[in-house]
Amino acid sequence: MPIPAVDPEIQSLLKTSDAGVFPFYDLDSVLAVPERYQPLREHPDTPVDDRVKVQNLFVPGPGGQLRLRVYRPATDSALPVILYVHSGAFTYGSPEAEEEHALRYALDAEAVVVSVDYRLAPEHPYPAAADDAYAALTWIAAHAAEVGGDPERIAVAGVSAGGNIAASTVLRARDLAGPKVTFQLLIYPVLDSGLTSASMRESTNTPIFDRAAAELAWRYYAEGHDQAPYASPAHAADLGGLPPTLIVVAEVDPLRDEGHHYAERLSAAGVTTEFIQAPGAVHGFDLLFPQARVSERNLADQVRALHEALHP
Repeated sequence: MPIPAVDPEIQSLLKTSDAGVFPFYDLDSVLAVPERYQPLREHPDTPVDDRVKVQNLFVPGPGGQLRLRVYRPATDSALPVILYVHSGAFTYGSPEAEEEHALRYALDAEAVVVSVDYRLAPEHPYPAAADDAYAALTWIAAHAAEVGGDPERIAVAGVSAGGNIAASTVLRARDLAGPKVTFQLLIYPVLDSGLTSASMRESTNTPIFDRAAAELAWRYYAEGHDQAPYASPAHAADLGGLPPTLIVVAEVDPLRDEGHHYAERLSAAGVTTEFIQAPGAVHGFDLLFPQARVSERNLADQVRALHEALHP
């Protein structure tokens, strides 16, 4: 089956946008060399929005102090809380790198967003990131009032590798009778270490993310643990009892089919599940090209789903 065509607007942006230190192609060549992926760990300048208070909190974590970057809209009301897990092939990224997402969720979903600065591979392989995210969830549940949040309304949202960690966090909360999660949002999540889906096999030269980059990401993060369900959520034997879920995938993305399969398994297990495939979109489309029409539509869907789940 041929690779689907890239959305014309995104194709134009791929050709004309300044990628800075991020490669639109050949991410694997960057991931292969620490000196090349190190700049992707640096905290970029962040947008300013007077409607949202932004602060860094440092809480006890499994590897020492854990940084949580908190976004709270200006209101006196207790708001639902969204635990946000950033992307970055398990190897790079930061809360600051996805601040626009966090601000959008905070304002339009009317929620406190808590973005976890989890430890990165390969220095900190599995289960470091998963442990950090679960520690963040348990802290939120116990201390929601400290950030103006409602512990009875907690969502978990994750992007790409962060989608993996978000799914792992929700599975662990179910298995350990941990904090109640109201909703999970998984955006083109990394779910299956097997790398056997049709979209993964076919994606040898897709923009932003391809099979070679996926292979490196898994090797750095979970080599030797790739069958563990908290490392590779697709290996979880049972998906019953999980919260309502929205899974977003991009059509031109090696991760497309594993996201689709996970959504089908959730639905078959009785979990209320919404699945959206963004036509012509590439991996990371809504982060890298938020001005594109397909990104604007999808971001609106993400916010709509969060708002409906957290403000019933």
